[in-house]
Amino acid sequence: MRRIITNNGQIGVTLAVTIVSILLSVIITFSILTLAGVSEELYRISLIISVVAPATIAPLVTWYLVKLLVKVHDLEQQQRRLATYDGLTGALNRRAFFESFETIKQQIEKEQTDLTLAYMDLDDFKPINDLYGHVVGDKVLKSFVATLRNELRSSDLIARVGGEEFVIVLPNTDINNAQTILDRIRNKVADDPLTIEGHCINLSVSIGLSQNKKHHSLIIDQLIQEADKALYKAKEAGKNCIVQYA
Repeated sequence: MRRIITNNGQIGVTLAVTIVSILLSVIITFSILTLAGVSEELYRISLIISVVAPATIAPLVTWYLVKLLVKVHDLEQQQRRLATYDGLTGALNRRAFFESFETIKQQIEKEQTDLTLAYMDLDDFKPINDLYGHVVGDKVLKSFVATLRNELRSSDLIARVGGEEFVIVLPNTDINNAQTILDRIRNKVADDPLTIEGHCINLSVSIGLSQNKKHHSLIIDQLIQEADKALYKAKEAGKNCIVQYA
C-alpha cells in the first residue's frame, strides 16, 4: 500500500479510489433499480445520488485514511531506526551491531578471509563535557562519527557502544591494513581541531585492534575483549595511538 501511495501520490490515490467508488455505486444502484422496476423519475434521482454521494464522501474518507497510513508508516520507520541506530550519532547501537555482525560472520567464514575489530575511545572526553557542556560534547561525537563514515567503507560496521566508545568492524581486512586505515583517521582527528559554538576543541582517539584470521572461528565477544585490552594499553602508552592485541 505504501508503494502505491509513493508511486501515485496522495492526490492520485484519492482520485482513483473516488472514481472506483462512483463506478461501483452506479453499478450496484443500476442493478437494484433494474430488478426493482422503479419509476423513471425515481430511477433518474437514484442514479444521480449514486454519483453524488461517493463523489462527496469518498475523497474525504480516502484522503484521511491515506494520510493516516502514511503517518503510521513513518512512525514504523522511526521506531525501526530508533531500534537500530544510536539516536545521537546515527551509528549502530549495540543490539543492531551484534545482529549486523552475524551477517558479516557468515560471509567471512564462507569466504575464509580476515577480519579486524577496532575498539575506539575518545581521549579526555569528560573534560570537554565538563568545560563546554553536553551540547558541545554531543556535537563532538556526531562530528567524530561523520569522520568515520567519510573515511571507512560502506561495508564496515560503525557502532557506538558507550558514551564516547565505538567499535569498528573491517571485514576482509587484516590487522596491518586496518591499522593503516585507522591511523589515517587517528591523524585526521588529532590534526583537525573542531570549532563548535566558538570553541576550538582539540580531540584525539585511542584505538585497540584485534584480528580474526582466516580459517578461524569468529567469536565476537573474544574479539571485543582482545581489542579492549589493546585499547587499555594504548591509553597507558600515552593515548592518541593504536595498539594491536598480542
